[in-house]
Amino acid sequence: MPLSRRNFLRIVGSSAIILPATACTTSTDSARQPWQNAGQYQDPMRRALSYALLAPNPHNRQPWVVNLHGGDSANLYVDLGHLLPETDPYSRQITIGLGCFLEQFRMAAQAFGFQAEVLPFPDGYNDRNLDTRPVAHLRLTPGGQPAPSPEFSLITRRRTNRNLYQDRTPVHLALKAITRGLGNHVTSAFTNNTDRVALLQELAVTASNIEFDTPRTYRESVDVMRIGAKEIKANPDGLALEGPMLETLHTLGMLNRKSLANPHSAMFRAGRDGYAKGIKSARAFVWLSTPTNTRLDQIRAGAAYVRLNLKATGAGMAMHPLSQALQEYAEMKQSLKRIHQLLDVKDGARVQMFARVGYAKSVAPAPRWPLEAKIRPV
Repeated sequence: MPLSRRNFLRIVGSSAIILPATACTTSTDSARQPWQNAGQYQDPMRRALSYALLAPNPHNRQPWVVNLHGGDSANLYVDLGHLLPETDPYSRQITIGLGCFLEQFRMAAQAFGFQAEVLPFPDGYNDRNLDTRPVAHLRLTPGGQPAPSPEFSLITRRRTNRNLYQDRTPVHLALKAITRGLGNHVTSAFTNNTDRVALLQELAVTASNIEFDTPRTYRESVDVMRIGAKEIKANPDGLALEGPMLETLHTLGMLNRKSLANPHSAMFRAGRDGYAKGIKSARAFVWLSTPTNTRLDQIRAGAAYVRLNLKATGAGMAMHPLSQALQEYAEMKQSLKRIHQLLDVKDGARVQMFARVGYAKSVAPAPRWPLEAKIRPV
């Protein structure tokens, strides 16, 4: 008997398919080992990089590759095979993820008594596409006594939490605290106003539905889903779908890329509805904007975002970036215009990050490639 939508939802719940599972299983522990290995390197450069690679990044693509030059310098490159050309055609989001990486590298270096010199795009850049030129040159110099920031201690606890959020509104003072002191050249803002939150929920759901209903953009997400422990261990990146129920559905042939991508399937509809339900559970939103939209602005936005995410972690809050309305492909044009209007961002400025923030059940860390897989010979 075909699996009906009603029976499917009764079995797995409306948010199970599109959202990565919330519980880590022992069969995929190796895919999370980098979270345990952070800092366990004698070499200062590798030690700092082992924290950098835990940074948030779009679709968990981990788009970084490092060339080491001796023990104190390196070049960071983008892995051109880990881009998102359909939903992120100019690699703006990818560049923000690289900015997160660089900021966690800087934090880690400082915590271990080094000064991190980070020179973005030493050979220049192209605003339309990333290429083979270095994203940044990195250099470590002794900086005296270790000086860990409060945010550094939270790196291994930080998560992107896609669960339903509790019916508990973050208070104004808490939101003000996490959005303060995020760096120069980036403007941060928030709202927990009920009416404004409702408008932003509506916009975010509309944008997410556009991404789901545009075959090429949703297919991009499906292509980077790792279904079950075997796929997650083989490719510890992308969006992990795991847990006993999902493993069972996968084994039975009910959960696979074909069913996820088929807009007429129960799997597709449950994922679409579940994602919208997560957005509608939001009781507050935060966002970051920059005066222009250069690659340097995007790097700065990444540094600010990871600090924001870490501050939220320290305050006991969950965070989930909602990037759909900020994307630059044709079908999203009106949503991109609308979000700038609703957030009152004008005069050529660009909203770089938009996220729901609140309180939710904790989740496991996202899978990560080990550091050795991200270092390539010169």
